[in-house]
Amino acid sequence: MARPKSEEKHNRLLSVAAQVFAKNGLSAPTAMITSAAGMAEGTLFIYFKSKDDLINALYKEIKNDLWQALLSDYPHKASVRMQIKHVWNKYIDWGMKNPNGMLVLNKIKVWEGLRSDVRDDVTARFSDIYALIDTAINDGTFQNVPQEFVQAIIAAQAETTMHFMRQHSKNAKHYKEKGFEIFWNGITRKS
Repeated sequence: MARPKSEEKHNRLLSVAAQVFAKNGLSAPTAMITSAAGMAEGTLFIYFKSKDDLINALYKEIKNDLWQALLSDYPHKASVRMQIKHVWNKYIDWGMKNPNGMLVLNKIKVWEGLRSDVRDDVTARFSDIYALIDTAINDGTFQNVPQEFVQAIIAAQAETTMHFMRQHSKNAKHYKEKGFEIFWNGITRKS
C-alpha cells in the first residue's frame, strides 16, 4: 500500500524548485531540486508525474500567490486610477519580496511546455484585473490599445521599477511612485 503524500514535501519541492529554476534555469535537472530539498532523487516523481508537471504546478502556485497579493485589500469602489495603483503597488511589493518567483515566472511564460489548461486557469483567476484594464480602455481612460499590450507595459514598467528599487534601496519609495506615474501618464489619454 502506498504511503499518503505529504503536503509539506509537496510544498517544499515547489519552493526549492523555484529557487533552483531561478538560479539555473528550467533546464536544471530534477536531481538538483531533490538534493537541495534534502530528499531522495525519485521523491519528486511521487508528487509530480514529470518535470513538465512540476513546472506547470510551480507556475500555478506562483501565480496564485501573486493573485492573492494583488487582491489583498482591493479597493473595489475606488476610481480606476486608484484600483490600478493598488494593483501596481501590490505587484511591486510582491515582486520585491519574491525575486525568485519573478525570475521563474519570466522563464516559464516563454517556455513551450506551459499547458493551455494551466494558462487558461491562471487567466480566469486574474479576470477581475483584466476586466479593470478593459474598462479603462473602453471608457477612454487608457489609450485604445489591446489589453495584452497594457498588461505587458505594466509588467515591463514594474520590473524596471523593481530593478531600480533593488539597486537604489534608499530611494525605493521614490522609484515605486515615479514608476507608477510614468506608466499612468504614458497609458492614459490626454485631453
